Amino acid sequence: MLAPALIFFAIFILYPLFNTVRFSFYEYSLTSANKVFVGLANYFDLGRDSVFWVSLRNNLIILVGSVTLQVSVGLILAAILQRGLSRRWSSAAQVIIFAPMVMSSVAVGLLWQLVLNPSIGLLDTLLRALHLPSPMLGWLGDPQLAIFSVLLVACWQFTGFMMVILLAGMQGVPPELYEAGRLDGANEVQMLAFITIPVIRNVVIAAVLITMIGAFKVFDLVYVLTSGGPANASEVLATYLYKNAFNLDRMGYANAIAVILLMLSMMLGVVQLRFNAAQARSAQDKAKA
Repeated sequence: MLAPALIFFAIFILYPLFNTVRFSFYEYSLTSANKVFVGLANYFDLGRDSVFWVSLRNNLIILVGSVTLQVSVGLILAAILQRGLSRRWSSAAQVIIFAPMVMSSVAVGLLWQLVLNPSIGLLDTLLRALHLPSPMLGWLGDPQLAIFSVLLVACWQFTGFMMVILLAGMQGVPPELYEAGRLDGANEVQMLAFITIPVIRNVVIAAVLITMIGAFKVFDLVYVLTSGGPANASEVLATYLYKNAFNLDRMGYANAIAVILLMLSMMLGVVQLRFNAAQARSAQDKAKA
């Protein structure tokens, strides 16, 4: 019964994974059948590659920023929708906030290119109307701001997803806890901090892990918005891998980047699996008690 799934997994997951690791020890091109074994040279070159370290730093910036903004803002929005709005208005607001998530990332990138355009963009037009300064090189053209502009767009698109996850967890909080908190004189902020968050702690941790894994997989938004520019300032590991593979035709080097990216993603995946296992054991212990 398991054979079809195992065969599929072996062909489409394990075999490409094995080849990615194997070919990272070679230097070769897509236009030639010759492969030259270079051992760990590609990995040593990565250690000396300043663009690789910029890409890794940008992934970490997106990771920290995404966890901070998406989870915290998603938590606040979920709390407002859960307890601050009527059921009809809450449903309408959920649809509006979640809408960016169902849009194509390419469409989101093109949309925000217009919004952030320094000449005709909505953001700069608004700043000029308020007599506030805007970047001379544009939000996507300034090396100091480009990666943070990408982070802003990513948070705009995916915060609604975090909100839905956290809202689902909040709906499982017993209403008796809120009634007890209200009798003790707690306000909404105190009930969120001392009742809601402790009860949905596992959901919050799961949301954080999902966001962290997504931060290392980011590609499409960066590629559409900046293509890694200007001057590699917004490069991330996935876009740098793509450029080395298909623009520079350095397939062995690209495979080495893929292995590093795989290792980082697997580390986060192991954390998530251990968390799920710990959560399952906790649920079993509670059931036995």
